[in-house]
Amino acid sequence: MPTGAGLPAGLLAARRRRAGVSGGPAVSAPDEERVPAWALIGSGLAVVAVAFGLARYGYGLLLPQMRTSLELSLGQLGVIGGAGYGSYLVASLACPALLSRAGPRATVMAGGTAAVAGMAVCAAATGPLTLGVGVVVAGASPALVWPPYVAAVEERLPADRRARGHGVINSGTAYGVAVAGPVSLLATGSWRVAWSAFAAVALLVTIWAVRTLPPGIHRSDDATGARGLVAVAREQGGRLLLAAFLVGLVAGSYATFGVEVATAQAPLGEVSGGVFQTLVGISGVAGGLVGALLARTSLPRLLAATAWTLAASCLLLAVAPGLVLVSAVFYGASFIAIIGLLLIWSNTLVPRAPATAIVTAMLAMSLGLVVGPPLAGVVAGAAGLATAFVACAPLAATIGLLHPARRGASAPRPA
Repeated sequence: MPTGAGLPAGLLAARRRRAGVSGGPAVSAPDEERVPAWALIGSGLAVVAVAFGLARYGYGLLLPQMRTSLELSLGQLGVIGGAGYGSYLVASLACPALLSRAGPRATVMAGGTAAVAGMAVCAAATGPLTLGVGVVVAGASPALVWPPYVAAVEERLPADRRARGHGVINSGTAYGVAVAGPVSLLATGSWRVAWSAFAAVALLVTIWAVRTLPPGIHRSDDATGARGLVAVAREQGGRLLLAAFLVGLVAGSYATFGVEVATAQAPLGEVSGGVFQTLVGISGVAGGLVGALLARTSLPRLLAATAWTLAASCLLLAVAPGLVLVSAVFYGASFIAIIGLLLIWSNTLVPRAPATAIVTAMLAMSLGLVVGPPLAGVVAGAAGLATAFVACAPLAATIGLLHPARRGASAPRPA
């Protein structure tokens, strides 16, 4: 998902069954605008993989090589990483208006263009300024390509197929990261080649997405804008938004500096960074299977378990040099799983407007993503990266304490 991203298939359906909400019928479209479900879902998975897995996380993946080549400090790397997430936040705020006025096709075209242009600038970067410009432009891409697919799935697919459609599309993040890792291995010492390859893939995927999505104007639900924010903030919404913020804080730090630690410790030599990121992506795909566990236990328990696993990944990265690859597996699985659980939680707060609730939770996470990398960079510059990740661990563990269902009985299990 987006930040994103990563809603496990089946989770949304399970929670809707529990809330007694099945969603309205899919909006019919003129025959000339109809596309097969597989094409809609497939292009969505591909564009999310490019926007999140490459445009957003490519910076952290190639960071060790760029740091040496461009002679960047940890502080500069943190500021650039935070600026990229900042552009994601700004684009997230602008996306609803763009989607309503221009439609899904134009919005995804804007996001895909940002990915292509931003990564092309990164490939040609000569210093921190040009690299920062590229990261900022590319960072806006995920926020522009994901919501149109949320809307398209809700409007174009039958109610009983929407949850699986969301799940497959949002798992694109993990697939993108898993593919980016081997590419970085093949381009060891040639980070410009890797960025160029990412930009070329983004161009092809954007063309496919634009040809697949409908050009029509998206009709927003009744809980958009300020009303949506108010709706999510009610009841246990404060806990949800704080949890999402902490997820962003920890994930932004890990995604920016995790590969740096793996490369420095080099358990597998020069290929350590690429293997590290590949494991994050592959384990992220496995994290999407958390939906099966939700049928056997409660959301609070799963949230606590995934939060503690996320905390363990930070500690392993900091104090266990020989276990950095285990840390990657823990992080990938727990991050994708915890994002899915947060999205399900948000859907229970605004069941009639799932897209609004999801985007609101992601905005809170975006704030954490903006703050995390610069803060971690400052701490790392003063006391080392190990200290920064030790500090992240209790923040991750706190997420597990901010679970829902405290004002009444525990949430019922799905039927």
